[in-house]
Amino acid sequence: MKKLIAKTRIGKEFMHSRSNAYFADKKDADRICEALNKAKYKLKEGECWYVYDYDFTQEWYVEQVISLTRTGKVKLSYV
Repeated sequence: MKKLIAKTRIGKEFMHSRSNAYFADKKDADRICEALNKAKYKLKEGECWYVYDYDFTQEWYVEQVISLTRTGKVKLSYV
């Protein structure tokens, strides 16, 4: 099962970025999101990473999968 991790504005979590969005495995999504927020990866003031439920329409614009390696590092790969 997949989840979507995407960048959003704090307080506007009902919307998300299409250009900064990644699919993640359901079991790792929360840990990955937490790590991205802690590292402030590609974040500007007032933005955060957020986990969303999977929707088939996300397949139209999401191009990358984000995952955790065995050593605990975050890895990006193309769909």
